[in-house]
Amino acid sequence: MNKQTNYFFLSGLFFVVFLVIEFTDIYGDPAWFKAFVLILSATFLISGIASKKKKNNDSDQTKK
Repeated sequence: MNKQTNYFFLSGLFFVVFLVIEFTDIYGDPAWFKAFVLILSATFLISGIASKKKKNNDSDQTKK
């Protein structure tokens, strides 16, 4: 797997963890943990998108 795929996979994984914690009572009400997982998910999603855009820009420049 390449770098951008790893970022999207991790983003999805942390979002699923957030959903499981949000809609079950496994850990009670850990608001700080939910916030942490959402921040991780958003960070990996943004990193994946940035990596994808950078790869596209690099490939466009080599074609010219």
